[in-house]
Amino acid sequence: MTFYFARLVDFVGAHPQLSFVAVFLLALSEALPVIGTVVPGSTLILAISALATTAGIAPWALLGAAVAGAIVGDGFSFWLGHRFHRQILRGWPLNRFPRMIERSSRFIEKFGAASVFLARFMAIVRAFVPLAAGIARMSSRQFYLANILSALIWAPIHIFPGVLVGLAMALGGVHAPELTLAAVGILILAWIAWSMIKRKAVAIVYSPAGQHAPGSSRGKSGPPPRDHRPSSAA
Repeated sequence: MTFYFARLVDFVGAHPQLSFVAVFLLALSEALPVIGTVVPGSTLILAISALATTAGIAPWALLGAAVAGAIVGDGFSFWLGHRFHRQILRGWPLNRFPRMIERSSRFIEKFGAASVFLARFMAIVRAFVPLAAGIARMSSRQFYLANILSALIWAPIHIFPGVLVGLAMALGGVHAPELTLAAVGILILAWIAWSMIKRKAVAIVYSPAGQHAPGSSRGKSGPPPRDHRPSSAA
C-alpha cells in the first residue's frame, strides 16, 4: 500500500497541475467511512504541497482545494447517514466497524455539534463521526457550521508546512540548505503542536463514556437496604 502512495506523490510531482485535484481528493477521503482509516491523507497532502510549491503552484489554490475537499467529504458522509439511517451500517464494509460506530455515536451524544469539530483532528474516528451525525439526525445547520470551521483550521495546518519547505527549496538559492533546514525545524514544531492537539482530542473521545452520565449506575450511592426482618412484638 505504501508503494502506491509513493507512486502517487511521484506522479503529482511530475504533473504539478494535478496537485489541486490530488489535494482535494485526499482531503475528501479522510472524511469518508473506512477509506479514511487506510489513506494517509495528512502525510500525502504535506508532501504534495511541498512538491507543488517548488513547481510554482500558488499556495492559496492548494489551501482552497484542501478546505473544499474536507467540507465535501464530511458533508457527503453526513448525507449518507441522513439518507440511509442505520440501514447503511448493516452492509459491508461498515458492518466490520461496530465499535467505532458506537464510539462515534457516544461522542456525539456527549458533545453534540462540537463532536464534528473535534473529530476533524483525530485519526480514524474522523471518518465515522460525520456519518454517525447524519444517522443521529443532527441539525444540518449545526453540522455544517462545525464542518466549515474545522476545515478552515485543519487545511492550513496541513498545507502551509509543506508550502514552507517547498518555498525554501525553490527560492533559497545558495542558502537553500540552511533555509530548508529551518523550514524542516518549523515543520517539526508544527508536527509536535499538531500531535498535542490530536492527543488532547483523543483523550476526550476515549474517556469512559458512561462516567458521570445521567442514569449511569457507576459511582451512585443508593439508599440503604431495608431490613425485612419481622419486628419484635411489644
